[in-house]
Amino acid sequence: MYAVVKTGGKQYRVEKEDVVLVEKLNANDGDQVVLDNVLMIGEGKKVTLGNPLINDAAVMAQVVRQTRGPKITMIYKRRRKNSRRKQGHKQDLTLLKIIDIAEKGGSKLAPKKAVTKSTVSKVKTETKAKPAVNKPKITEPKVATKAKIPTTKSPDTKVKAEIKAKTVATKSKEKKDTGQAKTKAAPKIKKSTTKDK
Repeated sequence: MYAVVKTGGKQYRVEKEDVVLVEKLNANDGDQVVLDNVLMIGEGKKVTLGNPLINDAAVMAQVVRQTRGPKITMIYKRRRKNSRRKQGHKQDLTLLKIIDIAEKGGSKLAPKKAVTKSTVSKVKTETKAKPAVNKPKITEPKVATKAKIPTTKSPDTKVKAEIKAKTVATKSKEKKDTGQAKTKAAPKIKKSTTKDK
């Protein structure tokens, strides 16, 4: 027995135990869904057509999982206008497994919700008491620490610091002098290369 079902604006020819990708349906994984837009039912040479739907016919399906289709890229280009746009899209789909096709009594079919697994944390009731073991504390002998001796700068380091300060000061003066000389330099006079007659 087969049926032609309409869902998501498309028509699908389905049989029992078929797996079909359809447009997204609002259902969780494992839920059962009733598709009641049945256009045609056939069994061997016997075919029943709807006008446009068959009254009281339905198809029972179970949601395997919610998924997405392949990526489609769309490119919009307006020639000679330096205008381009690229856009990608993935269609939301639902994977269904057909459970039953009912020619009559489709309005009486009741879909079942999937059993949700409750996440209950198990509390350990048994607590194993560890035997208390008294370990003797080992004390290390105290070692006398050396007292810090304040270090004084030797006269040699003081002399070196003064010499360094003087050299830095003389270098800065030389830089100032050369800067003034550049600003006050006299303009150069070009000598003519041709001989006077």
